[in-house]
Amino acid sequence: MKIALNEIWNFLKMVNTKEKGWSFALCAGDVKVRGISTDTMLALKDDDSFDTELLPSIFTFREILWQPDVFTEASMSVPSLRILKAFCEEACTELEEQKSEVNNIYIPLIKGVAACCGKAMKALEKEKADVKKILGDLRTCAFPVIKFFIYHPQNRQDYFQDAQNRLNYAVKIMLTQFYGRYTELEDPYWKVSFSKTKEKKDSEPITEEQ
Repeated sequence: MKIALNEIWNFLKMVNTKEKGWSFALCAGDVKVRGISTDTMLALKDDDSFDTELLPSIFTFREILWQPDVFTEASMSVPSLRILKAFCEEACTELEEQKSEVNNIYIPLIKGVAACCGKAMKALEKEKADVKKILGDLRTCAFPVIKFFIYHPQNRQDYFQDAQNRLNYAVKIMLTQFYGRYTELEDPYWKVSFSKTKEKKDSEPITEEQ
């Protein structure tokens, strides 16, 4: 069963969350996190330890992901990508050290942004690199992950509004100037399954990254 990102919380209110057999998977573009337990989903919704500075750190303050006029050459774009990639890797290390089940959802998502940056950096290093096309692909790649953090239940309202405005601007520019197509923009969503025949055990989510 496919459920929209924000509709999952209404779904959890309607079902018996104490019943064993529910399993959740988060699909955010190329990043898929499977095997998420009901308890972890409930913890995600009420995650008081969620770092609200994470969203501005990986998106709002990173003009490479939404600013169209500054990054017109490879030499100007690579340093910003390198910095963002390094931040994502450092953030993942810190989250891994905390040993939290909820963090096991955040980590592959942030690694996904780092992977998008790494792919763009390699493409920009090639001779006669098409900077606009490469940055358009970067933003398409990061879009589902950024949208997940924008709509995180514990996000600050002012951060939400700021990031949402910038994301809308980025989408408009990407479609008009960076060779993007609206059909390429994937909204993150949940896949929900239930099985009575096999008892589910809480475990670390299984991550698939392309």
